Amino acid sequence: MEHKKPISILLVEDDESACEIIRSMLAMLYPQLLIYNAGDGQVGLELFRMHLPDIVITDINMPKMDGVEMLGNMTSIKPDSRVIVVSAQNNRNDIEKIFSLDYVVEFVPKPIDFDTLFASINRCIVSLSD
Repeated sequence: MEHKKPISILLVEDDESACEIIRSMLAMLYPQLLIYNAGDGQVGLELFRMHLPDIVITDINMPKMDGVEMLGNMTSIKPDSRVIVVSAQNNRNDIEKIFSLDYVVEFVPKPIDFDTLFASINRCIVSLSD
């Protein structure tokens, strides 16, 4: 019998309270998931290299390394990761830049609507099992 590896999520968010809320909700709604989190893009990239998560949820504006640079590095490591960008960016050029990255699957604007976020996560999980 084949043992299926649990799905893993990397949450990269510099707002500690937002990170804790999302992490707690993820743990409650998806107890089978492995969840890693980082407070900036640099630590996010290090965790990505170590764990090769299936799904990445990231902010764009962060200290040390922004989300676009971090995602650019990640795609060369594991191009099939699903990515959900959570951002307060509403500048059209910034949003176009985000979507020009091949691996951005979903965009959830801040303030976060959790129904939208979890619908995005569910679509990513379903696409991983296809």
